[in-house]
Amino acid sequence: MKRKTATSYILIILFITFIFSSRVSAVEFKDIPAVGLAFLTNLGMHETGHYLIANQAGAEGNTLNFFTKDKNSFFLGLSTVTKIDNKAKPAYHLAGEVASSYTFELALRKYRESDTTYNRALMFFSMTDFLWYTTYAFYVSPYKNSKFDPIGISNTTGIDRGKIFLVALTHTSLNALRAYTGEDRVIPYYILDRNFIGFGVKVPF
Repeated sequence: MKRKTATSYILIILFITFIFSSRVSAVEFKDIPAVGLAFLTNLGMHETGHYLIANQAGAEGNTLNFFTKDKNSFFLGLSTVTKIDNKAKPAYHLAGEVASSYTFELALRKYRESDTTYNRALMFFSMTDFLWYTTYAFYVSPYKNSKFDPIGISNTTGIDRGKIFLVALTHTSLNALRAYTGEDRVIPYYILDRNFIGFGVKVPF
């Protein structure tokens, strides 16, 4: 059953990727350096988000590592703290996605100004960041490491994992629609401060 669920979610992601590939992906060989740079940019922004919130919360032992292993799990980027206020933990775990969300907004604006490979790739990576992460952490990874952001969010808030995945799917789908249509009819966003996190959508008038 778990394998079927993971397969279904992966197919959803691949479908979204396919539908919007003409606007948000770059596949030519000569574009690989720009795509790689965009990937690293989003990764750096994501981890910086964790670092800044931990700093703001007065966490101890605040560190950043990239391409590292922890308890049998591989991390492209890993932010760790030795001590942080329990009330700040949800914000700390969500901070990377908030940073990627801001990165997407910047990439979308730049893409609309100039349709470059880098802008398209950065838009794509930042747009799908949380969706891929939730799918991997909840349904694919053989080790349910609490340092995976989605698992950390679930553990510290008590929010069901299925609901977290649904938020990630909704966020990605709405942003993909914005990228595809060139219109901002519905804008998803995360709410975060030291003691509170949330998800919402706004409709500009």
